[in-house]
Amino acid sequence: MKHSLAADSVAALLDVLASKDDAIERAGQVEMVEAVANALADRSHLVVEAGTGTGKSLAYLIPALLSGNRVAVATATKSLQNQLADVELPFLVEHLAIPVTWSVVKGRQSYVCRAKLVERYGPDLDGAAPQELFEEATPELEAICEWVRNGGSGDRDDLPRAVTDEQWRQASVSGMECPGKANCAQGAACFAEAAIDAARECQLIITNHHLYALHLAAERRILPDHDAVVFDEAHKLEAASSAAFGVDIGGGRLTAYANNIQRLLSPRDRERLTADIRSCAERLSELIGSLPEERLDPSDGEMGDAILGAMRAVSQADRALPKLGDDDPRSGAVARVRNQGGHLQGDFGLGLDLPEGYVAWVEPQRRVVRVAPVAVDFPIAAGLLVHQPTILTSATMTTGGSFVPLARRLGLSQQPVPDDPAAYDVPDPLPRTYNGLRVAGSFDYARQGLLYVAAELPDPRDEHWPERAAAEARLLAEAAGGRALILTTSFRMMEVIAAGLEGAPFEVLVQGELSKRQLIARFAATETSTLVATMGYWEGIDVPGPSLSLVVIDRIPFPRPDDPLMQARRDAAAGRGGSAFDEVDLPHATVLLAQGAGRLVRNENDRGVVAVLDRRLTVMRYGQRIFRSLPRLLRTSDRQRAVRFLEQVAAERDGETA
Repeated sequence: MKHSLAADSVAALLDVLASKDDAIERAGQVEMVEAVANALADRSHLVVEAGTGTGKSLAYLIPALLSGNRVAVATATKSLQNQLADVELPFLVEHLAIPVTWSVVKGRQSYVCRAKLVERYGPDLDGAAPQELFEEATPELEAICEWVRNGGSGDRDDLPRAVTDEQWRQASVSGMECPGKANCAQGAACFAEAAIDAARECQLIITNHHLYALHLAAERRILPDHDAVVFDEAHKLEAASSAAFGVDIGGGRLTAYANNIQRLLSPRDRERLTADIRSCAERLSELIGSLPEERLDPSDGEMGDAILGAMRAVSQADRALPKLGDDDPRSGAVARVRNQGGHLQGDFGLGLDLPEGYVAWVEPQRRVVRVAPVAVDFPIAAGLLVHQPTILTSATMTTGGSFVPLARRLGLSQQPVPDDPAAYDVPDPLPRTYNGLRVAGSFDYARQGLLYVAAELPDPRDEHWPERAAAEARLLAEAAGGRALILTTSFRMMEVIAAGLEGAPFEVLVQGELSKRQLIARFAATETSTLVATMGYWEGIDVPGPSLSLVVIDRIPFPRPDDPLMQARRDAAAGRGGSAFDEVDLPHATVLLAQGAGRLVRNENDRGVVAVLDRRLTVMRYGQRIFRSLPRLLRTSDRQRAVRFLEQVAAERDGETA
């Protein structure tokens, strides 16, 4: 079976590529197809670092479809999820001589809650609800209702008009509110449940990292059963899992609960109980907002008193909710608010009794106390790795050429682990060992670009570095004729560099002036513009062609020393006798730096320079480990060489448009 599946997968890939006019034979893609097919056949785990241009989507989709298994594919972003469902898979339907079926499953809040609409508009969605139950409907809610009434899919992405998150919340529910199909009068017609039912009949389940991690946190009860899983952009899985396994404690959740419950309580209880909850919300928000961003024990002192008071207020309100029959128009709303209150009680209680291996910290800007596991290796191992083969792939998976740091954080091991089946509640757990594969992308980096390290600048910790770095960024951007993406590790440096570009002979776009989508679209459409942005722009930007010839990175993106979660992970590494820098800081910085550098070369014709304004990359010993994970561009510390290369590329670009 192993040989047959691998051979059939390679043959299918080559047939598919032969059907494309612009087909490029990629040895790395063939190698990845074989490895994925073998992992599925052997029921083993695989970690693949596939360079940009490998064509990794086809490299895992084809063997997954040929395996005969139901495979889940989890992506990090909605855009990639849509690309698989709307582009890659329809293309394979056309060119593979086998049936191909798939279904996209999103989080519950991405779908209309039919129960909410029926409660307001009646079973045919054409009536009017009693005003004592609901606020006056907004035009946006009316439009959503009309869309559903006329056969709309219920998926927000298909809605023919844009609505704000606040407007969408009027017609949707979160997983913390939904009482479930069996306890909802509209469960049989639920859009979210329909997506899951459709996935049960398909070969491929297309979902996202966060929902898959919630599936693991819910003991594998959200998504349909499947035989294997592929995580694309897998370097983001740890963060998504940490978010899914953790909880927020804050006043905003209490306020949302009070808004939902106030019309369901009796007139005698309504004012008193909702006032109590809102008072607890205000107290908690003020307290959190007054604290620095640091670790804390939520059960201590004023914080513990505030959380306990909030739990008591929610409990009192829950006991005051009416007990209704299924035919009462309020029954669905009561079920949802009971579920919401139960989640509040459980999550706030987690803060009062912090489990071993969890850490809590204050996020003052969000006005929440965040509670999360320090590590996600055991939850992923227990919920996933011992059950089914797992394939993790991304363009950035290694530190210094090694898979070990990331693989270990995701529960995988190089050596056999004597797992106790009882620890996982699995009779015969899969081993957590894995095969690692690095395949090069299809780009000729040595021809297409330079990696310039500004070794003449002072150390980034020097007080003169910001102004010198800003001047260097301007010099390079002018040599490129604009066409620059400047990535900074802080808002302060973004502002310093943007100020240094004032009066430049090209348009300068700065994060915050427009939405992210609008900024990227304008940058791509305006060939000689320069975009200056912070950490949210280091990944996911795909601007091939003449609008991007220069990527400037201000400094190695080490995590903040005072980041509470990173502090906890450093402490855990030191407690094991390991190196906090090697296990936490360096892998984090390496993956992010590689992602930023990867914005430059997006197709075979792109040319330009990646400039890192941090001399530590060349003078510190760890720099060589970072280099091994970066695109294989020619390296230089010669400013004039970088400038000449940019000027040459700019002249070529200008000649093409003349």
